[in-house]
Amino acid sequence: MTIQTPNKTLTLASGTRYAYFHYPGSKQTLLFLHGFPSTSHDWRFQIAYFRSRGYGIVAPDLLGYGGSSKPLNPEAYLGSIMSADIISILDHEGITGPVIGIAHDWGTYLLSQLACRYPSRFSKFVFLSEPYGPPGRAMDVHRINKTTKRQMGFEQFGYWLFFSEDGAGKTIGQNKESFLSLVYAENPSIWKTSFAPVDGMRQWLATGSHTHLAPYITEEDEEHHYKAFGNDYSGPVMWYKRGIRSLGSEEEKEMLATGEIKNGGRIGKETLMITGLKDVVCTSARARLTMKSNVETGKLKVVDLDAGHWIMLEKAEQTNSVLEKFIEEGVGVKSVL
Repeated sequence: MTIQTPNKTLTLASGTRYAYFHYPGSKQTLLFLHGFPSTSHDWRFQIAYFRSRGYGIVAPDLLGYGGSSKPLNPEAYLGSIMSADIISILDHEGITGPVIGIAHDWGTYLLSQLACRYPSRFSKFVFLSEPYGPPGRAMDVHRINKTTKRQMGFEQFGYWLFFSEDGAGKTIGQNKESFLSLVYAENPSIWKTSFAPVDGMRQWLATGSHTHLAPYITEEDEEHHYKAFGNDYSGPVMWYKRGIRSLGSEEEKEMLATGEIKNGGRIGKETLMITGLKDVVCTSARARLTMKSNVETGKLKVVDLDAGHWIMLEKAEQTNSVLEKFIEEGVGVKSVL
């Protein structure tokens, strides 16, 4: 199978360059936002499926990834900046009507920012694995790790500490085969011991450990990944460097106080949350609690799939079916939370 790469590029007035897929369609446009450590290639099964059904597609390599710019300062990854960039891409392509935003992992942070800052540009929202991120919340990784160590037996966000260190991106790049095998592991439970805990990832890479890749990652997918990232993941880990410092949260608090962010930051449009029951980091339980607290009553649907973190790859057909039903029918009376 030939790996497709983004068919469009756009350099913004700021000098930032984005590579992205854009396919016009006869139906509404779907905006796909990938996570870490990925590119728009993560959405290959969804792009093919929905494009064949007449939907418009926009799927960028997000900032720090693939064919897009890779600034090395965390401040460049503020939600205010990146969300404005995405709107600029839509404007450039003449997409002025509301789109459906679909995001996975770190892409959900960006979709959350878009939902707060540009709600009129969206008709529906879909979050995969990681839930909506309410505005104005500071990230306390140490508190989370302490709590999850007590409740779950391991630090759920221990890897944040490693990814936020100077040189982490180069360390990953020097051990990319080991890294990729863990990120896309066939057995998702290995994340409990070797991915999530404090120093788990560091030790995995230092010892050159490997595990079986999940069957949905082909040799071509591996080659695409290595070509996209080379030997340096410094751009992608900037998302963690910004996140661990909660950069942008004070501005969001001010926007909430002035009413610039409406509805107290709660989502007022139909929203779908798809979780993976085998995901040990972005757990289904946490996603349900977060979404129920931050989406207006009657606007939320949650679907749990028997999958790990990479839902749209591992369960591509089911994901497409769930997405299509939500896109066409909304949350539905019987599934409202």
